[in-house]
Amino acid sequence: MARHPKERLASHGGMTRREVLKRSAAASLALPGAAALLDACSKPGATSVSAHANGPGAGRYWPAGSPYPLARQDAPVKWKLWRQPIKSGLAPEKGATLQIYNWADYIFPKVVKKFCAAYNCSYQVTTFNNMDEALAKMRTGQLQFDIFFPTPDILGKLITGKLLQPLNHSYIPHLVSDAWGTYQNPFYDQGWHYTVPYTVYTTGIGYRRDLIPDAQIRGMSDPYDILWDTKFKGKVGIYDDYREAISMALLKNGISDLNTGNKKYINEAQKALVSLISAVNVRTSINGAYIGIPKGTYDIHQSWSGDMVAAWFYTPKQNMKTWETLGYWFPPNRKGAVFNDTITIPASAQHPVLAHHFLDWMMTFDNAMLNFSWNGYQPPQRKADPATLTTTNGFYGEPYVFPWMSDAVVHESDFHIGYFEEELTPQVDQLWHNAWQAFNSGVS
Repeated sequence: MARHPKERLASHGGMTRREVLKRSAAASLALPGAAALLDACSKPGATSVSAHANGPGAGRYWPAGSPYPLARQDAPVKWKLWRQPIKSGLAPEKGATLQIYNWADYIFPKVVKKFCAAYNCSYQVTTFNNMDEALAKMRTGQLQFDIFFPTPDILGKLITGKLLQPLNHSYIPHLVSDAWGTYQNPFYDQGWHYTVPYTVYTTGIGYRRDLIPDAQIRGMSDPYDILWDTKFKGKVGIYDDYREAISMALLKNGISDLNTGNKKYINEAQKALVSLISAVNVRTSINGAYIGIPKGTYDIHQSWSGDMVAAWFYTPKQNMKTWETLGYWFPPNRKGAVFNDTITIPASAQHPVLAHHFLDWMMTFDNAMLNFSWNGYQPPQRKADPATLTTTNGFYGEPYVFPWMSDAVVHESDFHIGYFEEELTPQVDQLWHNAWQAFNSGVS
């Protein structure tokens, strides 16, 4: 029997996906030899696309010294095929063991078992704790995985290093028929040459509705200010994640570029974070939203939408009364932090045909939504209408998203008007880390 998410903490010694999401960006995002430092209004040092005609891909933002273009919403990247995809019409490998490389507890075993029953195979999941570890193991070539779940902000490394194989779209028709149109041509992988989407999420604020009425937080001119409210001193948390924390402070300060290299903006964000220490004795955590809020450790916590959707699994008593204390806020104009994860096929996959069929399996509505009911992170499905997600029950007999947390439902339009955290140059990344270290030095 598949484990209920509430049982995950005791069932796995490693960190779950929620506990490490983008935590290791410092090292894994370093660009070898990159030299450009971003400016607030321009991208000095960027070279023209024509100057990189023989490069691994085409993109409008290509910092000087970078071996590949960096993807931005206003500067999409189209990666070249470094080799041809597998041929069409091949039969899936029989009697195989599908090797899956994923974050811990980030896919419903029931979904994978159903796939293996349909395709006469078995499976093995190998987990990683962060993208550093995943990249290191991929680069050794010693482990041959069929499926890999990377974040989009490391695609340049994976593709330039020839660690992913190009996809043959004929095996994955459900991405076109079932998934959002956005993912037929995502800005980080134009034409989806190497990736299909897995889950989508936003970053907002999780809170206790019995202490903070929905009308109160939604009625504030700047709801991010509630994290600085001294009334909640000792009960406020932000993610122990330098990109997420600084991005939140940037948004509070009215800065929407979550990849900025402007020293002034980063310093102001640093000051805002440092002021949280004296104002509310802020604490950093990775599980404070989905565990700390339902258990009363926190009244307010920066939160990923998927964390609050799944938080009901962690309430002390499994009844509607306690579930109703969980709340999530995201800007009503949807201009906030958004992101997604992907599924890919490594270049060294021993069962590439079976792997293509697995990608297609995860793109189908029924399988994607079954997975959603277990891990709380929404798949970008065309038929998953925002209104129905708050009224239709999932695998556990509860709505996918409780009606009072409709802000946690992700909309396809979010990926056109929201703000992505994307890959940084080493110099800009260092500015962000300096700000984060300055903040952390004052946190007890």
